[in-house]
Amino acid sequence: MDSTQPQLDATLTALKGGLANAAGAAGPNIAGWIKTLQGNTQLAGISSELQKLHDALGSGASDTSALASSLTTLGEHTSKAAASATPDAQAKLHELGKALSAAGTSLKG
Repeated sequence: MDSTQPQLDATLTALKGGLANAAGAAGPNIAGWIKTLQGNTQLAGISSELQKLHDALGSGASDTSALASSLTTLGEHTSKAAASATPDAQAKLHELGKALSAAGTSLKG
């Protein structure tokens, strides 16, 4: 089984609880994903967007438009990445992509 499965499960669980629930774990969760994806050139777009999201959340600024855009972009990148993922991760990555896009849409109001 893929070593990122527990990390993927934790991210999905946090997002399923809604953005308010995910906010508390967002910083460490995002930092963990950045570390996991480090050096993977195929997923550099996701890593870069995660860094933008991490910086925005860490700054304390509540620019919901920037957060919404970042979440939507991450959702799109994650859904695309699912196509080349291992079979056991594909469904969860599709689910995560949808959850990220939905979170971005909900912030746009």
